[in-house]
Amino acid sequence: MASPDALTSTPKGRRSRESILRAAASRFETDGFERATVRAIAKDAAIDPAMIIRYFGSKEGLFLAATTIELDLPRMESVPQADLGHALARHAVSLWDGETPGRALRILLRASAQDAEAAARVRSVFAAQVLPLLPRGLADSALRASLITSQILGYAFGRYVIGLEPLVHLDAEEAARRLGASLQSSLDAA
Repeated sequence: MASPDALTSTPKGRRSRESILRAAASRFETDGFERATVRAIAKDAAIDPAMIIRYFGSKEGLFLAATTIELDLPRMESVPQADLGHALARHAVSLWDGETPGRALRILLRASAQDAEAAARVRSVFAAQVLPLLPRGLADSALRASLITSQILGYAFGRYVIGLEPLVHLDAEEAARRLGASLQSSLDAA
């Protein structure tokens, strides 16, 4: 069996892999991890189901590849602490609304409610990428990072998963302003 690297060493192999990932992301987003099947994803990608196994090893491997997330959090050293919550909120709203990272985040959020592996993936992404953002020496940094993460995830759950009104209709600027105030309160708490 060819290695995944060998399969993507040609333009056709890279196109096939990308086609599978697009179909998987769409299927995972609409059906969730449990209900999405390799056969349905293969049909959506117009390929043989065996190709998914060749490229990704399993449905779980495909899920991991389709939900790889880099939050690309901005460098916060130059942001005054009084503006940190608002800067984080602007970035978070932009990410969740975006196609590439936003879609993977939305898929993970939906799946994490029912799948322990997806929940662990969400925890690891946010723990590894939010905690280091906080100013050094901040009391209870791990707790504050958890509060910030839960507020961002709560915003996303309300807006993208359950469609909470009027949250779904807020424009990005207003959503960032309101979420930013909440995040800032977690940073400023004594």
